[in-house]
Amino acid sequence: MHCVSIFALLCCGSAVYSNPIDQQREYAVQLIQKGEVDHGLLDLKKLLVLYPKDQKLIADYFVLSYGRNTLRATELITCIENIQIEVFPIYAQTSVVKTLRDAREYSLAKKMITGFRAHNPQMGWNVWLATIAAETKQNQEAQSILKQVDMQQLNAEELVLLSHTYRLVGMPIQALQAANAAFDKKKNQFSQEEYLLALNDNGNYKVADEYIMRSVLFQTHPDLVIRIKLSQFATQIKNAVLAYKTAQQESKYADAYVELDQVLAEMESYKPIVNGYPHWQKSFYADYIYALAKRKRYTDILTTLQSISIPLDLWPTYTRHAIADAYFATNQPEQAEQVYLSLFNEKNYADYDVYSALYYAYLEQEKFEEANNLIDEMEHQLRRYQYSQVKGVDRTTHEDWEQYLSLKGLNLAYRNELEKAEQYFENLVSTAPGNIGYQNNLALIQRWRQKPLTAKLTLEQWNGLDEVSQMTEINQMNNAQALGNISYWRELNKKLLQSAADDTGVQLSYKELKDRDRWSVEHHSYFSRNKSNDDRLLNSLRGSNEQSFWTRLNSPWFNDYYRIFLEHQYRKARYKNKKLDDAREGLGMEWSSNRKTANILLSERKDQERLGVRLDWSHWLNDHWAYNFSVDSDADIPLQAIAQKHKGQSYVAAMNWQANESRKAGIQYQAIDIDDGNLRQAYQAYFSQQFFQSPQHTSTATVTGYYGRNKAVQVDYFNPVSSHSIELNLQHDWLTWREYERDFKQHFELTLGTFKQKDFAHQPVYNFLYRHDWRISRVWYLNYGVGWGSHPYDGEHEDKTYAILGFEGRF
Repeated sequence: MHCVSIFALLCCGSAVYSNPIDQQREYAVQLIQKGEVDHGLLDLKKLLVLYPKDQKLIADYFVLSYGRNTLRATELITCIENIQIEVFPIYAQTSVVKTLRDAREYSLAKKMITGFRAHNPQMGWNVWLATIAAETKQNQEAQSILKQVDMQQLNAEELVLLSHTYRLVGMPIQALQAANAAFDKKKNQFSQEEYLLALNDNGNYKVADEYIMRSVLFQTHPDLVIRIKLSQFATQIKNAVLAYKTAQQESKYADAYVELDQVLAEMESYKPIVNGYPHWQKSFYADYIYALAKRKRYTDILTTLQSISIPLDLWPTYTRHAIADAYFATNQPEQAEQVYLSLFNEKNYADYDVYSALYYAYLEQEKFEEANNLIDEMEHQLRRYQYSQVKGVDRTTHEDWEQYLSLKGLNLAYRNELEKAEQYFENLVSTAPGNIGYQNNLALIQRWRQKPLTAKLTLEQWNGLDEVSQMTEINQMNNAQALGNISYWRELNKKLLQSAADDTGVQLSYKELKDRDRWSVEHHSYFSRNKSNDDRLLNSLRGSNEQSFWTRLNSPWFNDYYRIFLEHQYRKARYKNKKLDDAREGLGMEWSSNRKTANILLSERKDQERLGVRLDWSHWLNDHWAYNFSVDSDADIPLQAIAQKHKGQSYVAAMNWQANESRKAGIQYQAIDIDDGNLRQAYQAYFSQQFFQSPQHTSTATVTGYYGRNKAVQVDYFNPVSSHSIELNLQHDWLTWREYERDFKQHFELTLGTFKQKDFAHQPVYNFLYRHDWRISRVWYLNYGVGWGSHPYDGEHEDKTYAILGFEGRF
C-alpha cells in the first residue's frame, strides 16, 4: 500500500523558518526530490539524532523513508515513543501505521491508530483497525469493525485497503465491491491490482484474464500482471485441493483431481513467462511444487528442483513440506528426514501430517527407537479436541488426535507386537464403534495376524452404507486376496485403479495381480556329508553324501484359479561304494480358490516305465482350522527299495490349528505301503509359539512329538519296528537389512531332543542350522544355509554336515 505524494505539502512552507532545524529539514527534503534519496535520508536521520522529538522531522522521515527499511527495530520504537499524537502532522500518520504494519509491530500499530483516530476521526481509521485485526488472524474482531465502515466516506487508497481486508476475512463479494469502488475513484496500479485479486477470490478468472488482455498492463507493469497471475494460481490451487478433499469425503474419486489437473496444466504453460522474470520464479515454483505434491507427482517435483537453482532453506514452509514428501515417495528417506525436521523449526506448523511423515521416514530407515520416541512426543504435542464457536455445542475429538491414536496402534504392529496392536484397536473400537478408521485398522491387524476371514467380518458391518470409504475398499481388496477370492480381488482392484490410482497399496495389489500372469519357478537343494562309527549304518541303512533337488515350474494362472506345472525331483546317496539315485519328472495341474487348493500330478521315474499319480487337497475351514490330505501311487521310498524295483503308495492326512500367526499346532498321520511287504506308519504332533518379538527379531519355540511303526520285515534300509521322539526346536529370525522391496534375514535354528528305538536306549538328537534369506526384489527370493546334526540309528549316531540352497521367483 502506498500513500499519495506529499512533497507539495512539504515544500509550501514560508521562506522564513521559525525553527532553526526547519531549514536543514527542508534542504534534506529537496535533496530527496532531486533524486539524492540516500543522501537526503541520511541527513534526516542525523537530524533525528539531534532533535528526536521534533514532530515535523519525525513525520517527514516516516513519509520519505517508507518502504526502504532504513530504521532498525530499536530506532523505530524510539521514534514511535517520541511521537506526540495530538500535534503530529496528519500527512504522516498513515505512513507511521504502514511502517509499523510492515515491521509486524501490530500492537504498536493498533495503539497509534487508536490515538490518531481520537484526534482525527474523519479518516478511515476503522479500515486500518480491521486490517490489523485480519492480518493477526482475529477475524471476528475484524468483521465486527468492518460493520462500522461506510464505504462512501473512503478515498481510493482506503477502499483498496478495505478490499484487501475483506479478502483476508473470507468475504470475497464485499471485497470485489470495494475494489470496484476504488477502481472507479482512481485507476492506478494499486486499485487495478486489488480489483484483479478480488476477481480471483471470486473465481472470476476469465474476467481477470480478459481485463489483462484488453489492457496494456503486461507491457507497462509486467510485474503486476505476473503477481496477479500467481495469486490466481494460488487461489485455484486452494480451491482445487478443497474440491479434491470434498470429493474424497463424498467418495467421488473419479472427479477428485479434475480441477487440480487443470491448474497444473495452466501453470506448466505459464513456465516460459515466469522463467523470463527470475525474481518471480521462487513464488511461482513454490506453489507449483505444492500443487504437484497434492497430485502426488513426486518425481516431477525433484525434476523441477533440478531445473531451478534455489537453496532448500529459502523455500516457504509448505513447499519444503512438499519437497520432503517427494523425497520420501521416491525412496529417499534420509533426505526426507532432514527436510521434515526443518519444519519443526516453524512456529505452529507441525501437525499430524508432519509428525507422521517424519515417523515413516524413521521407519523406512529402521530407526525404530526414534520412531517410538516420536510417538511419545506426539501424545504431548498434538491437539486433542476442537471446539465449536456455536454456543451449547460440545467439544469433539480433533482429527489429528484420531489419526494419532490409529498410528499409535500401528506402531505396535510395525514393532512386531501384533497381539498388543490387535488388543489396542479392539479397545478403540469398543470406545468409538462408529469410527470407520479404527475398524479398518483393526481389520488390517487381523489380516496381518493371519485371520482374513475375521477381518472380512469386521468390515462387513459397513456394507449397508451408500458409499463405502476408500480405506474400507482397499481393505476389502486385500482381504479378497488373502482369502483367495481372485475374481473379487480383481474386480475391486480395477475399481480402485480408477479412483485411487496413486495409492501405493492399490499399486502393489495391481502388480501382484499381474504377477499371476507370469511364469514362476521354485527350487530347493540339499547336500550332506555323513559320518558314523558304524560302517554298516552308512553303507547299508542310511547312506552317505546325500543329495536332493526339487524344482517346480509354474505356468501363469488362467481362468483366475488354474495353472499347470512341471515338477522335477532327484535324490542320490552313496551305499557300499556305489551310488543310488532316483529321478522323477511330472506334469500337474493346480486349482486354488477361497482357501481351498487341489493338485494332481502325473509323474514317471527315470529308467522305470511306470506312471505315478499324486493327489493333494487342503482346505481352511475358517481362520483357525485347516485340514489336508495327500495320496501318491508312486511314493518316495528309500533308495535301496527303488533300486530293487519296489514301489510304494503313500497316504497323508493332517489337521492344523492356529490361534494367530504366533501360536499354532497340528497333527499328521502318514502311511507308506511298500510292495516289499513293509507298511510304514508315522504319527506326528507339534505345538509352536512365538515367545519374543521386536522390530527386527522374532523367536519361536516348537515342540514336536513323533511315533513311528513299521512291519518287521527283512529289508536293506533303516526300518525299526517302532520308534518315538520328542524334540524342542528354537528358531530366531533377525531382519538384518531392509531397503523397501529388498531385505536380508539371518535365520538361526537349534533342535534338541531324544529318540527311542525299540530294543535301544533313549539317545539325544541335535541339529543346528544357520541360513541367509534374501529378498532380492519384489518377486525374487534366495536362501542358502549350512547345518550340523546328529541322530541315532540302531543305537549308533550319524553325524551330518549339510548345506541347503533355495530360490523362487517370477519371470
